[in-house]
Amino acid sequence: MRGTNPVRQQDTGDGTSLWVQEIFHTLQGEGPFSGQRAVFIRLAGCNLRCFWCDTDFESSEWQPTLTEIVEQVETIAGSTKLVVVTGGEPFRQNIAPLVNQLLSLNYKVQIETNGTLWVELPESDRLFIVVSPKTEKLNQELVRRATAYKYAISHRDGPSKDGLPISSTQIIGNFAFLARPTTEAPVYVMPIETDSEQETQESMQAAVASARSHGHTLTLQLHKVVGIR
Repeated sequence: MRGTNPVRQQDTGDGTSLWVQEIFHTLQGEGPFSGQRAVFIRLAGCNLRCFWCDTDFESSEWQPTLTEIVEQVETIAGSTKLVVVTGGEPFRQNIAPLVNQLLSLNYKVQIETNGTLWVELPESDRLFIVVSPKTEKLNQELVRRATAYKYAISHRDGPSKDGLPISSTQIIGNFAFLARPTTEAPVYVMPIETDSEQETQESMQAAVASARSHGHTLTLQLHKVVGIR
């Protein structure tokens, strides 16, 4: 959306229907499950406006029921057992009933979140919450449940002691010391991609340097490398 999306407030509702951008089968492109088959549930709307975000999460008017969502997942999943709930910002809506239903069907569920919002979720060893901080503070209940952290590295970032971003995701050129992990959860770093090939390559080198110097794990948007959604 490149920072053009409306900033949406949290609308938890009862979770019996959700605003969904799309549901599709693919390979997870980044983070701890990179390269693995997955069904993506991309929810619509976000409470932030990141200027470099290239994902469409506002064009859908689809608001399926929980039953319809699960039926579509079951139809396209086949033997795939990983479901990724992403956005937009998934915690902007009440995803608890969806997560409960997916866990009851023996799926692994990964949630990708910016870390600012929270909806009470069950404890499960098949539930994975990957936090990609975009602001200076995180929801503390979410921090307690974080499985891993993922940071988008920009060529605009100057050197930092931990190799993690010190630039705002909301305003180009502004300083912002993004929230850091407070646990031993693994940290993944990935380059920000822009419309400029030179800037993208510079961000790639910055992400590589962060991983080499500080022991973070480099992750790339594998789905873009191989040309799939």
